[in-house]
Parts: sequence; C-alpha cells; structure tokens
Amino acid sequence: MNYLSMIVLAVHIICAALLIGGALAWQFASARMKVDDAIASWKPIAITAIAGLLATGVYNFINRPVKSPTFHMLFGIKMLLALHVFVVTIIATRANNERRSRQLLGVVISGILILIISVAFRFV
Repeated sequence: MNYLSMIVLAVHIICAALLIGGALAWQFASARMKVDDAIASWKPIAITAIAGLLATGVYNFINRPVKSPTFHMLFGIKMLLALHVFVVTIIATRANNERRSRQLLGVVISGILILIISVAFRFV
C-alpha cells in the first residue's frame, strides 16, 4: 500500500466517522431535547462527508487488486446501504422534519451494517 492509498483510506474513514457519528449524536440529542432545526447546522458537514466518501470510495474501488464474486456481492450491498445513508441524511437535515429521530436511527443502523461489511472485505 502506497502513501496516497493510506491517506485516501484515512480520509474515507474520517468522513464515515463524521457522517455516522454526527447522525448518532443528533439522533440521541433530538430524542432528549428539542433541537429539531438546529440540525441544519450539521448539513454542510454531512454533505462534505458524503462527497468525501464518494470520492475516496471510487479511488479505493479502482485500486483494489482482486475483485472476487463475493467481493462484488458485498460491495453491492454496501453501496445500497450507503445510498440509503446519503439520501436519508439529506432528508433528515430538512427543517420541520417530524420523522428526524427515526430517520437518523436508520442512518446509524445502516452505517453499522456498512462497517460490518467493510470488515468482511478484509477476508474476501
């Protein structure tokens, strides 16, 4: 692994932590107190994290040496879950969203599943 690949992987992990960690924090905050429209301040960070994940994810995919059928299956599932995380995060950051807490919980659950699949890549 060269230095560029290590930097891209680090940025990918940081963006994922920002996106899923932010959703987790907002989900628990909105369940405990009235912070409904304050989540809009998180929207620029979430969109930046989504862009970072897309860019670094494409780089990581292109530079992966071996792509077995099992890898492609897991990758497809991971991309569907990532699409769910991206779209629901953008929807959850809208003002006056009465379903925000449930949506952010879904983002967190999908993020955890993505993390599990990412760990499985090490064995494929």
